[in-house]
Amino acid sequence: MTADRLGPGERRQDDFLARTLPMPAIDIAGFEASSAAAYEETSRLRSPAAAGGPGLAKVARGGAINLFGAVISAAASVGLTVVVTRSFGKSVVGTFFVATSLFLIIEAVTNLGAYNGTIYFIARLRALRAERRIPAIIRATIIPVAISSVVGAAALFVFAHPLAGLLLDRTSSTASTAAVATTLRVLALALPFAALADTMLGAARGYHEMRPTVVVDRIGRSTLQLLGVAAAAVLGSSVLLAPLWALPYLPATIVAVFWFRRITRRHRVRLATVSAAERYPATPAEHFVADNRHGKPNAKGFWRFTAPRSIASVAQIVIQRMDIVLVGIILGPKEAAIYTAATRFLVAGQLGNAAISMAAQPQLTQLFAVRDRAGANTVYQVTTAWLILLTWPLYLLAIVFGPTVLAIFGRSYHAGSTVMIILALAMLVATGCGQVDMVLITTGRSSWSLVNGLLAMAINIGVDLALIPRMGITGAAIGWAAAIAITNLVPLVQVAVAERVHPFGRGMAAACALSVVSFGAIPFGLRVIAGPTPAVSIGAVALGCAVMALGLWRMNGPLHLSAMPGLGRFARIAQPGRT
Repeated sequence: MTADRLGPGERRQDDFLARTLPMPAIDIAGFEASSAAAYEETSRLRSPAAAGGPGLAKVARGGAINLFGAVISAAASVGLTVVVTRSFGKSVVGTFFVATSLFLIIEAVTNLGAYNGTIYFIARLRALRAERRIPAIIRATIIPVAISSVVGAAALFVFAHPLAGLLLDRTSSTASTAAVATTLRVLALALPFAALADTMLGAARGYHEMRPTVVVDRIGRSTLQLLGVAAAAVLGSSVLLAPLWALPYLPATIVAVFWFRRITRRHRVRLATVSAAERYPATPAEHFVADNRHGKPNAKGFWRFTAPRSIASVAQIVIQRMDIVLVGIILGPKEAAIYTAATRFLVAGQLGNAAISMAAQPQLTQLFAVRDRAGANTVYQVTTAWLILLTWPLYLLAIVFGPTVLAIFGRSYHAGSTVMIILALAMLVATGCGQVDMVLITTGRSSWSLVNGLLAMAINIGVDLALIPRMGITGAAIGWAAAIAITNLVPLVQVAVAERVHPFGRGMAAACALSVVSFGAIPFGLRVIAGPTPAVSIGAVALGCAVMALGLWRMNGPLHLSAMPGLGRFARIAQPGRT
């Protein structure tokens, strides 16, 4: 049977597998074909002609809604920082950001990384045609997360006063320490809700449902937190900052739980209304042998798989947030405020990376599973080019306009310009490597990713402790930059050696050249020639946007822009000779 003669049953099965394709770290190669029919199905999946190429259009469509949510979340994050820094003194600002960073680190520990396990096991059980086991997996997830988060919240509540004394400098009064302790206790009350919300949204992604994460977390929670701190600013009450920042976790959790219940109910109804033959029409289940290397589909197997990913998630959030806490402890809350403001624009760029990564993970997993390295390499290179186009303009403008950009937080925040430049350079390197850690995970080497993350975390903390006392916030920036280098360059070598894939291609070269010329060379040159006036800066950015648009129009082919939703006509206009 050839690919073009597949019957409706085989086509429906392929559609089913495509819909239930796992998210992060799913190894669909475990469903090994042991019959001729299954072998032909695998061969058909390998065929670019039959499968529609490496799936760039699917990745682009999947990333569109994630990117929209990332833009909203990034704008809300920067807006929140602007509101807080403009409305309160640096001591209050620094203490607030140190406290919320500590909250996010503790939340990452207490949620046990369970969302990773729910993504993996729900998608896997659906693909194994064992949906009846999903409720047991959910119970095995929620109960430990609830216990862990409540224990963590209780510990934070009890030890709030000693932690407040640690976070504040020695010159702070007893009243200030009491106020910070109250802030930590308020955040402690929100901890179980935050952990449960993350778990439920991860479970929804296990059903390939991205909208709950985008709507509830990226848009809803971020926007409500911005409105909350804005209300505290209008009232002039620093006491309300933490409560109004933490409050959105409650409605976010409620909506996430009910949305997940709706998803599961819809899938149960769908399964109940079709016959077994319609549900699994082609190759019978016994033709596939489940791969249990990552844990059997039960509670023990769930936590056996989830534990390493939990540690990796903690390492990731520590790298992102611990330097703020260390700056606050070693240098005081005022320096922590400057450091936080200088890093917000750069952290916002990471949300674009997450948007593309969430869409690319399933497709790369499938391609590696059928050993289509050429297709995986194409997806890796093209998504890297898209990531560069999305993030390099932000980082290059941060380098060129560092002090000017920081003025949005207030003139006293200019001291963070060196931090912004160091981290912007580091992020240029990181995004130039693409979603390399995600590529490493989709090859099945999640343990390598864990080792890389722990190494980066150790280097980050070590460099911070060594350099912050000597160099201040610049030392913290160097520590974070070193961690960024480790988490990208080490896996870049690993995937090149182990799987012979890399991000370097024509599209990446075109994206780098366009970004550097449009948002590096042009703004810098005009500022040098005409001076750093606001009018010159605005004109330079406008000219850079025009050059970028022209370059995208001319370089559509290498950049594969026609795969983007709505840009097919754009591609035909740019290259009318192609069909």
